[in-house]
Amino acid sequence: MKIAALIICFFSLNIFCQNRTTKYTLDANGKNVRLTKRIYENEKYPDNSWGFRIEKDSGMIHQHNVPKYSTYKLDYNYFKGIIEKNSNNKYSDSTIFLIKYYYLNDNCSDSFSNVMTNELITDNKILTDFHKVNIENESNIIFLVFFENGIKLNNKVNSKNEYYFTDEKNIFRNNIFINPTLCGSFGLIKPNGETLIRNGEYRADWIVNHLDPKIWNTIFQQ
Repeated sequence: MKIAALIICFFSLNIFCQNRTTKYTLDANGKNVRLTKRIYENEKYPDNSWGFRIEKDSGMIHQHNVPKYSTYKLDYNYFKGIIEKNSNNKYSDSTIFLIKYYYLNDNCSDSFSNVMTNELITDNKILTDFHKVNIENESNIIFLVFFENGIKLNNKVNSKNEYYFTDEKNIFRNNIFINPTLCGSFGLIKPNGETLIRNGEYRADWIVNHLDPKIWNTIFQQ
């Protein structure tokens, strides 16, 4: 009887867990799709990235309906001021800002959580430190990482060397990074206000390559 009870309990628990972690994967048209490697790597829908949202009656929904690239013309001085306030640093008017943005409830990987512990931050900085040093040493680019408000950061925010910050009033979230995307987004903000957003999993050094005038001018002349 005890064994039978344990078996029933196991299956009940399994069903309960499945209900709590239900995930739906939708294509750009809202139809259910199988999450194959080909679709996940954006080969079927090359112009889109994976957006996500949580519905109370459904669970986590991944939908391939977020544009891979977006462009904006911003008030550079306004956003520069926001960055300076967060970082407690002053930057020249020729500074190009590269921002990696993480969204609340993103379940991209185990290295990200709504609670970024010291351990998770340390692990993430192994990669971002490498890119920050290489990018900033060769250019007038400043590389910063922002987290949507609601994500708890356990880091040294008062340190001059810190570059992980909370988007406290969600100013970046509401004006630039408007599409919650699996694995976050990158943004480049130039002094003339031209801003390029790249949604989805990517690398900091790859997005910097878009500053090549041949690439950048082609994008913003369209």
